[in-house]
Amino acid sequence: MIRKALVFALMGLALAAPSTKVEEGLAKTLKSEGAANIFVTFRGGNNEAINQIGTLTFASRPDKVNHLVNNLKSLTESSQKNALSLLKARSSSYRQFWASNELYIKGANAELINSLAALPEVREIRQELIITLEPLVTGGISINEEWNIEKVEATAAWALPGGNNGDGVVVSNIDTGVRSTHEALSGNFRESYGWFDPYDGTNSPSDGNGHGTHTMGILAGAGGIGVAPGAQWVACRGCGDITCTESGLKQCGEWVLCPTLPNGDSPDCSQAPQVVSNSWGGGQGNTFYNDIISAWKAAEIIPVFAIGNGANGGATCGTANSPGDQDVIGVGSTTSADALAESSSAGPSVEGRLKPDLSAPGVLVRSAWGTSDNAYETVTGTSMAAPHVAGAATLLLSRNPNLTYAQVKDLLEGNTDRSLQDTGAECGGIPSTQFPNNQYGNGRINVRKALEAAINA
Repeated sequence: MIRKALVFALMGLALAAPSTKVEEGLAKTLKSEGAANIFVTFRGGNNEAINQIGTLTFASRPDKVNHLVNNLKSLTESSQKNALSLLKARSSSYRQFWASNELYIKGANAELINSLAALPEVREIRQELIITLEPLVTGGISINEEWNIEKVEATAAWALPGGNNGDGVVVSNIDTGVRSTHEALSGNFRESYGWFDPYDGTNSPSDGNGHGTHTMGILAGAGGIGVAPGAQWVACRGCGDITCTESGLKQCGEWVLCPTLPNGDSPDCSQAPQVVSNSWGGGQGNTFYNDIISAWKAAEIIPVFAIGNGANGGATCGTANSPGDQDVIGVGSTTSADALAESSSAGPSVEGRLKPDLSAPGVLVRSAWGTSDNAYETVTGTSMAAPHVAGAATLLLSRNPNLTYAQVKDLLEGNTDRSLQDTGAECGGIPSTQFPNNQYGNGRINVRKALEAAINA
């Protein structure tokens, strides 16, 4: 998993009342640097816009997503009007995030922060998070090239009477980018509304790290490496080659909800994917992405997150990372022998939530690589596990596009393999042989079983 080093500056400077709204860590940065890039959140977040969607019926999913986005944008304008007046009077550099009802402000000083904190509608002011990419664990010899695809019985799912390989579904990832010209990925890249790069504004997909190409290959790659090779894929570059900024990740979150052209123009919410795979994260109990996730769910987009590589020697309890430890499908990692991967983070979450929700192959997994159009690499991490689950969700949606997030999650969790190796540890008082547990979750996914259950429902 692309993991952490969430850079929270720790704190110190005395801010004028009401300072309780200002994150403690912001003060030290202001004292030493004089200014900081900040996020301003507003009372109620995006709840009002999302709750209204639940009371209405729509003729189609595009209608629903369009209505949701319009509601979110309207709420953002009304919530932020006083804050915007302050910013415009100071010629501040800012960006409105309509999906989460937040303001991102570059180079905010203490005077501006005090003025914003004085507004009754402001809930919190904090420094932008920066997530540092964890070095990739590459190399090694797997038992066979596509053991992971065999283990989850993806090919058997494709061959079922009424089975499928993901056709008719659009999937996405938020990662370091994707090499779209790779032989395993070029055939099912959706070029129209298929790419966004909030860092460099590039017009076509690229990947200077390799991580995003690898995870997309597991999700939708051809040639036997992907769980859902019949799906079309799109991607947003949420991370640079070394770090992921909160502003970049949230721009990608909005783009997934309502894709634009690469230059950010001509949004078309009907182009929103149905599944989003995320192999990034860091810290614990951090809710910074929850409003984006809530908007995705309201738009019928299934969010899947890696749970993190925080364990040391396996089953280190209480190491689950955010956002995977939030109300999403959080995924842990297993070996070819159905043992828990040594580095796979375990629950419970700091809030006491059972995590991970599911496990999938994540050790010595071979997939596409970003160095050339026919390059492949064997990589280890929960980053590799998450797209297996995203691919499984894709097959379920191909069978029945009307499945809700809860129904997809239930099908995946209720049809796992549970003959997994005992770790000998108990996390949250639950041994690894009792399901669900805080090490394997509800078990290691079995795509065939889940799809068979959906077919027979």
